[in-house]
Amino acid sequence: MLHREISDRSFQVDALDGARGVAVLIVVFSHVSHRDWFLLPGLDVAGIGKSGVFLFFLLSSFLLTLPLLNKGLAIFSKKEMLHYWQRRFFRIYPLYTLFLLVVFASTLVISRLLSVQDVGIPFSLSLDELVRHLLLLDGKGVTWSIAVEFKFYFILPFVALAIWWLSQKHRAAGFIFLLAGLIISQYFFPQSETQVNDNRLMPYIPIFIMGMGLAYGQYLINQSGGLNDRYRSWSNILAWVAILIIILMTPSLFSLVAWQVPTGYFHKEFILYAVLWCLVLFSAINGRGSLSRILSHPFLRYFGMISFSMYLLHSPVIKILKYAFANFDNTSFNAWIVLLMVTMVSHISFILIEKPASKFKLV
Repeated sequence: MLHREISDRSFQVDALDGARGVAVLIVVFSHVSHRDWFLLPGLDVAGIGKSGVFLFFLLSSFLLTLPLLNKGLAIFSKKEMLHYWQRRFFRIYPLYTLFLLVVFASTLVISRLLSVQDVGIPFSLSLDELVRHLLLLDGKGVTWSIAVEFKFYFILPFVALAIWWLSQKHRAAGFIFLLAGLIISQYFFPQSETQVNDNRLMPYIPIFIMGMGLAYGQYLINQSGGLNDRYRSWSNILAWVAILIIILMTPSLFSLVAWQVPTGYFHKEFILYAVLWCLVLFSAINGRGSLSRILSHPFLRYFGMISFSMYLLHSPVIKILKYAFANFDNTSFNAWIVLLMVTMVSHISFILIEKPASKFKLV
């Protein structure tokens, strides 16, 4: 299996591979439910996709911050910066660029063959929009999150160095620094005022800050020799409570047990989702209980391996099958066919594009 999007292979936790698999499955299941296709009759999980994206943000923040903290002052050495940016660029941009070019081509083909403007698969993309997407200035469909995450890569080394430097003064200083950043971010970019699928970084910075806080906490735990069994047990219990709350935040379920809410009701609960997912990840990293074993299952780790391809490519597959199933109303069959087709396409994309590109080095 290819290691996660972490640049330091010395920190390998199988459960985090599985967590990435959970994240992408949440996104896919949610988008399939938006078509009224349910894997099981009545299993409507529309509206939970954002929680999967937030989990992706947390994982990237945590997995990239921890190795940088371990490097300390060496973060900005030529060797480390080249390694960091090569990994970031070749892990994301080859497939991302190819995806955008195919979307752009589909827009041209549909406009010329069908004489229909502003239609593409999975969305329309003009030449100007293509350039803006590549420059991280715009985002349509799922690409808004690519722009957000890549912008985070630019500031991460500076923040990680600041946390490390403060930790040399006092352990609590790093947490205070991150807490101050969280408070300031909410003053200038309150989560309640964020636009839907906003491609700016700052509205989502609380999620990344919590991921960095989780990494800093793990950095201190590793220095102290790890958690004892009592804390491991408590982390497992809290993680399951967090999972139950996340499940309850499924709009269709919440509407049944509480009050009626629209599909996007929880989309702006960045901080709440980040706290809950942090509890889950903390247990996955340090626990030895049931949750860690479930997330370490090869099934979830497989989806974690192909997660980036699956995240980008599930939308066009769903849109194509939407037209193929126009006169077919077996919703469960449709949903399972989507999952099968998305998995197959993503596996091929991973083998032919992601895996070779991730190994490419300029120097």
